Amino acid sequence: MEKKCTTIAIVNQKGGVGKTTSTYNLGWELGKLGKKVLLVDLDSQGNLTMQSGVQRPDELKMTISTLMTKSIYDEDLPAKEEVILHKEMVDLLPSNIELSNVEIQLVNATMREFVLKGILDEYKTDYDYVLIDCMPSLLMLPINALAAADMVVIPVAPEFWAVKGIEALFNTIKTVKKKHINRKLVIGGILITKYTPKLKSTKEMENIIMDVFGERIHVYDSKIPSLSKVADAGKLSLSVRELHDKFTIKREKESIIKAVEAYERLAKELVEN
Repeated sequence: MEKKCTTIAIVNQKGGVGKTTSTYNLGWELGKLGKKVLLVDLDSQGNLTMQSGVQRPDELKMTISTLMTKSIYDEDLPAKEEVILHKEMVDLLPSNIELSNVEIQLVNATMREFVLKGILDEYKTDYDYVLIDCMPSLLMLPINALAAADMVVIPVAPEFWAVKGIEALFNTIKTVKKKHINRKLVIGGILITKYTPKLKSTKEMENIIMDVFGERIHVYDSKIPSLSKVADAGKLSLSVRELHDKFTIKREKESIIKAVEAYERLAKELVEN
C-alpha cells in the first residue's frame, strides 16, 4: 500500500502570529511521535531555515527557490540529497532571499499555481507529514502552498488585526477550491498562539474567535502560551523541547514546559484526527 502523506500549509497573511515557531515545533513533536516530517520554508526571509540552524541562509546554493525556478523552466531537478537539510526529528527544504525572485517568475509561468505541488509530489512519498511555513501574504507563493496542501492550519494571536484577517484567508481558500486549484483542501483548524489566559484582552479575543468561527471551523484545544523562552529557543535554533531538555535547574524547566506540552498536544490532535 502506498504511504499516505499529509501536507499542511501553515498560513496567515498577518505577520508575527507564530507561524514559523509553530511549524518548527509541531514538526519536532510529530517527529517525537515517530512520524517522518519534511518542513518547507516558503518565506524569502528564511526564518524557518535559520530556526533549523542555518545562520546565513543566503549563502545556501540549493534551496526551494532552486527547485521552483528549475521547475518553472522545465529543467531537471537536483537530487533530493543536494537540497534537503537533516535535523534530528525533521528534514528541511530551506529558503533564502532568492525566493522573492520566484514570486515574480510565477506571474507568467505555465500552471503557475501548481509549481510547488509538482515538486512536493516527488518528495512527499518519503514522509508522513509535510509542513509548509508560508510567508505573511496571500500572493502566488502562498497560493502554491494551498494548491499543494491537504489541510490548512491557521495560527492566530489573540489580537484584533490577526483575528480580522482570518476572513480574508477564508475567502482565498474558497477561491482556491472554487477555481478547482485544490477542491479537496480543508481547514484543519485555528491555532491560538501567544496565549496569556490571565489577560482580559486574551480571553476577550478567544471568545470572539469561538463566537465567530467556532461553529464553522475547528479551534484546536492546544493553545501556545506566550513565553519569552519560546522566542529564546528560536534564537538558539532549538525546538522548545530541546531547550527544555538542556535546562538542569527545575525553575528553568518549568519556565518552558507549558509550551512543550502544548505542541505535543497539538501534534497528537493532528495525528488522531
